Amino acid sequence: MLIESIRFSIKKAIQYRANLISWFLADLSLYTATFLGYYLLTQKIAVFGNYSREEILFYITCFFLVNNLYAIFFAEAVSKFGQSVLTGYFDFDLLKPQPLTKYIVLKNLNFPAAFSTPLLIALNIYCLKLCGIKLTIPYIISIFSAAILMGLLFSIVYSFTLFGLRSEAISGVVLQLLTVAEKPDTVFPKIVRNLLIYAIPIFLFSAIPARIALGKSSIFEKVWCYLSPVLYYLILKILLHQGLKRYQSGAE
Repeated sequence: MLIESIRFSIKKAIQYRANLISWFLADLSLYTATFLGYYLLTQKIAVFGNYSREEILFYITCFFLVNNLYAIFFAEAVSKFGQSVLTGYFDFDLLKPQPLTKYIVLKNLNFPAAFSTPLLIALNIYCLKLCGIKLTIPYIISIFSAAILMGLLFSIVYSFTLFGLRSEAISGVVLQLLTVAEKPDTVFPKIVRNLLIYAIPIFLFSAIPARIALGKSSIFEKVWCYLSPVLYYLILKILLHQGLKRYQSGAE
């Protein structure tokens, strides 16, 4: 099913070329503007929290990568999931002989977002070398773990639609919180920083993967980075299980 989903995503992207081009240009302009903004800041500011000029550039490219992977695998899926529940098309998803979460994700892969991925990987590796550190397996795992966690977080938000709640407002709040992930975590008070790591895992999308690569993360941060997707997946499964009991079919 994975191969078929990739083929379908590519065909859909090619069919709507204007959307493909506009998505790529929007991504390119957003990432370029943000990176350029931080680069200009590094010319005037030597230290950001406890990050050097080179480290803060690496920090922001970590967030770019996590956000990009989320956009490819989850962004369209969670949005379509919420819409299908509201419109009643979710009934058809329930009839498919596939695990629900797997089916929704694979059906809605976002191929246009992948056009930016090679550039972001190259930029991240370049900043990695600027910091004088090597690419490691724990760091790579932390990036994928963070992307999966972001997908699970938004899936949980949109699962509230099954309970008759409007998830768009909650999603808007989460999107606003995500802007905090671009900021150096160490400039925040310790209690706020811990809140945004262990309670609302915003810094798991930027700070913790970067700190794992830089050798600055604590053992608790590493463990939480790798295990948090498991916890959030269990929460999502519970919400889906309870939500399906309350779901009002579009056919009713």
